[in-house]
Amino acid sequence: MFNRNVIGASVGLGSCLAAGVGLKMFKKSEIDKNDTRVKTQNENRKVLLDGYDLKQVQVIIRHGARTPIHTMYNVEQVDYSSKLFMGDLAHTVYNYKSVNLDGGPKPKSTYDAHYSQPERLLKGKAIRGDLTKLGQDQMYVIGRLLRKQYIREAKLIDSEFDPEQVYIRSTNTNRTIGTARCIVAGMFGAESLRKLKEPVEIHIDEGTKDVLLPRTGVCHVLRQINHYAMVHGGDLPGLRENRLLIEDLLDYHPDGTPGKHKLNFIDIRDDIVARETHGYPYPDRLKPHRPMIEENASKVMYYAFCAHQESEREVAMKLSTGPLVKLLLDTIENAENLRQKMYIYSCHDSTLVGLLGLLDVYDFKWPPFGSYVIFETYENKEQQKFVRVSYNGKDQIVRRCSTELIPLEELKTNIGHYAVDKAEYEEICASDILEVIAQDVMAQEKGEVEDIEDKERSDTPAGM
Repeated sequence: MFNRNVIGASVGLGSCLAAGVGLKMFKKSEIDKNDTRVKTQNENRKVLLDGYDLKQVQVIIRHGARTPIHTMYNVEQVDYSSKLFMGDLAHTVYNYKSVNLDGGPKPKSTYDAHYSQPERLLKGKAIRGDLTKLGQDQMYVIGRLLRKQYIREAKLIDSEFDPEQVYIRSTNTNRTIGTARCIVAGMFGAESLRKLKEPVEIHIDEGTKDVLLPRTGVCHVLRQINHYAMVHGGDLPGLRENRLLIEDLLDYHPDGTPGKHKLNFIDIRDDIVARETHGYPYPDRLKPHRPMIEENASKVMYYAFCAHQESEREVAMKLSTGPLVKLLLDTIENAENLRQKMYIYSCHDSTLVGLLGLLDVYDFKWPPFGSYVIFETYENKEQQKFVRVSYNGKDQIVRRCSTELIPLEELKTNIGHYAVDKAEYEEICASDILEVIAQDVMAQEKGEVEDIEDKERSDTPAGM
């Protein structure tokens, strides 16, 4: 039975698509107060709180279902190129444009250029990392949920799109830009958006400056941490034994020669999840080990942005997520001086893992497609600010805080020291701090010569 109530899931919708059925779900475009697709695990969560006024909402969301970025060794690729999977859904299409943060032309995307290189195309010429029709509809449904909670119930913003009330920002990839487009379509309806005099603007920063994504390619220290996880993580105790097992099952035996690298759990998981989500099979011999692959991939991802060793953790979190936390806290503190009341940040799993780790609520379960963290800002009658943080619809007690509804000053005390401005970020990135606090990491890398694949791994945030 086709399950329309799944949001942010990496499984549950795909089998019907692969069988060529269930396409009728992609035809719904009207704003329907009885739309059953907004019923989710958090449908009973109350946005309005007695004695408090909701002043602002910030949504940090992972993109929807996509084609794989990485594929498994010695396993035939599957074909995502058919019209069943790719192309824009009509009920998410309207006039929009991607612009730089200053309103100028959209910066070039090095990621999209990388994914679309001819030698990297998937079977059937599909582009790696592209948002699929299923992913678009997932994001449309989340947009409907946001409409239900913040327009219909909380009345925080108007039912018609107004850029004076809603700010939309994305990382510079097609899948996150498409995700932002679909969320807005779900919130306001494509038909209504098509009537606007001006296109909806999705704001984007140049990749080397973008605080929505860990910048491993420009920060020397963060690159070292990412390198340790992505290149050497498979040799850590516990992971190494599991890696060797999966390499045997895939008949993959790197011999140390150029082009031969150890299996990476993130790669294996990426291909499996894309197949599961879109209804494609993966090798039966891997199925008994699916939970182990998931767990180990989630660990490596955490180590890439929050570090493997406790001694490095604060530095890692400051560099991977501190600039984003500064943006979030600054936006909360300046709520009364800002035009917009709702902020949508379309991001990646790497963004969420770093943020969840910093908030100390990461459960070592990979954030599924469409996962989201929401910061809600409230005021009481004395005009004191409070913040409530939720993850996939469940309110969280974040790092060292005592309650789900957190006085702003308490939140700043407990996570504010992770927030870094441009000057502090650049100072840490240029330092040799790991040589002081992480001698094991440096010993692992001493005398190491990176080849092309290792360099790409180190420069690119885990999961990208």
